[in-house]
Amino acid sequence: MKRAKMRIGVVGYGAIGRHHARNLAQRPDVDFAGIADPSPAAREAATAAGFRAFASVEALAASGLDAAVVAVPTSLHERAAEPLFESGCALLIEKPLAQSMTVAKRMVRRAEHAGVPLMVGYVERYNPAVEALRDFIAGDRLGELVNISARRVGALPPRVKDADVLVDIGVHDIDVVAFLTGARRIHLVAARGGMALLDDRLDHATMLLDAAGCVVTIEANWITPVKVRELTLTGTKGYCRVDYMTQDVWFAPGRSFAPAATYEALVAQYAEGTLMQLPVVKREPLARELDVFIKGVRGGPLPDPHIALASLRLAEEASRAIMANFSAERSA
Repeated sequence: MKRAKMRIGVVGYGAIGRHHARNLAQRPDVDFAGIADPSPAAREAATAAGFRAFASVEALAASGLDAAVVAVPTSLHERAAEPLFESGCALLIEKPLAQSMTVAKRMVRRAEHAGVPLMVGYVERYNPAVEALRDFIAGDRLGELVNISARRVGALPPRVKDADVLVDIGVHDIDVVAFLTGARRIHLVAARGGMALLDDRLDHATMLLDAAGCVVTIEANWITPVKVRELTLTGTKGYCRVDYMTQDVWFAPGRSFAPAATYEALVAQYAEGTLMQLPVVKREPLARELDVFIKGVRGGPLPDPHIALASLRLAEEASRAIMANFSAERSA
């Protein structure tokens, strides 16, 4: 890439696309081309924010792009990406890459055939708390990881209409587990869930996974009235807790307990344990994600899109297992 400023556009000016547009427009190394969205209301909002608005992806691509961000509903990813592949545009596509493994594999092959960089937007990888935790684990501060537990729960976002809870949000934590453990393949052990409020797709699910010997539980739902995004890890040398939203990380070193003469004395020993906060340089994860994408388009390393296929594979496998059990129980 020879030009000093990379020309980048955004496809989709919804809940996520508008944040991509804001970040890109503020970057001194980017010539922000504008947004493409078929919705007149979305284009009006983008224009009001000071951005050029196009009615189609084709029109945006024709304006001359080096790269683009695709932030439309999951089922529209392939359709939106095709004109950009044809124009030789590098792509950052929001997670999940597609609504099914069949389509996702086709998109990866299409990018390879077109010879364009493809990155899938698993933004939690770029959460400063997760990056700090990764470095902490790499320094052997937690020892061998024994257990990881993730909770990603809250109310159903009105914008999500074409993916179940595991494909839409559960994939985030599957990807984080792969990122932190370095497991080359994560295996599904069991999955349970169902449709409590929706009648067309899963709205609550819990997965049990094996990540290179580490036992992982991932809970995702659109039912809990309080938004929770947290991760806990237990290793042979201690325990960590992460709040994705506040970007805080706490650590408690491993301890050994002396024999106690009474129950009260045993409780007192537990009470002595403390969580210490680890230093985290906080920053908007989406901005960090765009850093990696832009540097990657200029020749730096990019995450392998096949990693995104692995997360989607597990979510799809778990969803099938849950629906089979759910249907069997309802017909019994």
